[in-house]
Amino acid sequence: MIFRIHTPFLLATTMKAFIIDPFRETITMIDYSGDWHDIKTHIECSMFTVVRVDEGDIFLDDEGLYSKGSEQMFFLHKDYPSPLAGYGLVLDTDEEGEAIEASTSIEELSKSITWLGGPYEAMAYAKKHNL
Repeated sequence: MIFRIHTPFLLATTMKAFIIDPFRETITMIDYSGDWHDIKTHIECSMFTVVRVDEGDIFLDDEGLYSKGSEQMFFLHKDYPSPLAGYGLVLDTDEEGEAIEASTSIEELSKSITWLGGPYEAMAYAKKHNL
């Protein structure tokens, strides 16, 4: 699967996106510029990966299991079997694989998220569910 991220000079406006913050256990709506470099800034990473869920795509730190050590925090999404590490940025993708504005609401997204806590809680969850 290929994801294409618009560059800022192709966009006239910003897009609605959501930041999932497991450190504060909050979900916040933000304006996303469309520049893929800003994804890395929003989720505090140097490389990112994507998981697809009903509400769209969650961009995550590709090294999230290793970064921040014992300070890392995790969350679950009802459509994804494993704990997710660190911040998440939620956007949608169109038929051509382009990142577009998130179409879900903060209320719907909130219903899908469970806060797990730190690495020990994430490991206990994974062990309990044979992940």
